[in-house]
Amino acid sequence: MTERSSHLNTTNDFYPGIQKHLQDRLDLLKIQQRSPEMEAAVSRLIKLHLEVSSTYLSLSVYFEGSETALNGVGRFFRALAKEKQEGAHLLLKMPKSSGGGTLVQSGQMLSPGKWNTGVDAMEDAMALEKSLNQALLDLHALACASADAQLCEFLERRFLKEEMMLLKKMGDHLANLRKMTSPEAGLQAGLGEYLFKKLSFQGD
Repeated sequence: MTERSSHLNTTNDFYPGIQKHLQDRLDLLKIQQRSPEMEAAVSRLIKLHLEVSSTYLSLSVYFEGSETALNGVGRFFRALAKEKQEGAHLLLKMPKSSGGGTLVQSGQMLSPGKWNTGVDAMEDAMALEKSLNQALLDLHALACASADAQLCEFLERRFLKEEMMLLKKMGDHLANLRKMTSPEAGLQAGLGEYLFKKLSFQGD
């Protein structure tokens, strides 16, 4: 590969990220100021994003620890923690109503004692994602009821589609993990989770 073609490939790989950022900026400029009810829904959604991000970061640290073989699960949750934090920051850039207050991040997190296995972690993560998805749907319904087409489209493009794909991925991971660690599989829990990591998380 020539130096010029290598530069072109690098540039082409860089463009999608720039285009997504510019599209986000344009969408945010079009979104109208929010009613107090919608302001409360957005604030709740931001808080949920930050709480989920904090929990996923704790999960990543737990599973990347030396006492577990599930480093792949840890990396999966670390990437999700970053995504949720970015989502919160994006929502914070939306136009605020005149009465908008200061957002304070909640420190509530899941107890590390619950995460004895990958099944425990994925079940808790699924519950968090379902709560987040419902909050997104609630805000989307408010936006549609307010005839705010720009906000509806923005939520669909930037959040809801990604949320549905993530829920499906988590569901697949959880089903595989339950299957590999079940008594019928004939594998010890540690070996089953190790094989699950190898088979399920290589592309994440």
